[in-house]
Amino acid sequence: MRKKQTVFSIVLVLSLLMNAMGVVFPALAAGLPLVDDFESGLPTGTDPNGIAVGFVTFNDPNSSVAISTTTSLPAPVPGTTEPNTALKMDVSVISYAGFVHNFQNDAANAWVPQDWSAYEGLSFWLYGNNSGTTMFVDVLDNRNPGSIKDDAERWSIDIPDNFSGWKEIKIPFESMHRKEIGNGAPNDGFGLTEVYGWALGTITTPAPQTYYVDNAMVYGVAPIKPLTVGFTSIDYKFTEAPPLRSPQSSASHPVTR
Repeated sequence: MRKKQTVFSIVLVLSLLMNAMGVVFPALAAGLPLVDDFESGLPTGTDPNGIAVGFVTFNDPNSSVAISTTTSLPAPVPGTTEPNTALKMDVSVISYAGFVHNFQNDAANAWVPQDWSAYEGLSFWLYGNNSGTTMFVDVLDNRNPGSIKDDAERWSIDIPDNFSGWKEIKIPFESMHRKEIGNGAPNDGFGLTEVYGWALGTITTPAPQTYYVDNAMVYGVAPIKPLTVGFTSIDYKFTEAPPLRSPQSSASHPVTR
């Protein structure tokens, strides 16, 4: 009984100390939720404001990109069973090209966000070609209130294509940096409570490339974030009471012992 009481006391003290230090624990992630496994194809649509939702490609005028799903893979994705469907991306890039998944509703007529704030990062399997080119991953964070355009804030990280075959790419969110693309996006930090999509692209390729992607998911538990408390002023004013005087202090000569 005493041992249990001691453990309880330690937990209680630690909890109180953490609260006093302003530490906030995020909600625990239940499992590893799948973002995209491509088994249901690549839905596309348009929201009421004319924004393309679902799987959308992008490229500069001198580059080309095409995406599709396939079960004819160069090698099985580790940990999967056959038949398995993955995304195939064919690119020939002068400047940039890739695809973005703007999260859609079931009818593919609305751009809807997901809450990733409880998770540590994003992971997926990528089939590399060891081409030496640089690929990149973007996460589309929140938009401006009432927005009717794509002004999602981009957070990005580079991935070198310096490997051959399947590799699990794991990207902690805290390792990503803000990418400015001139779309009027908010600049309010990587909140992750309203994630509107994710993208995979590449810059200049030495020759046409074919990449395969599968099983994108969020993973882990978000690191503990300290509670930020701000003060508008450190100038505190108060009225000081007059000093108390003892009866002896009224004597006209020094008081001696």
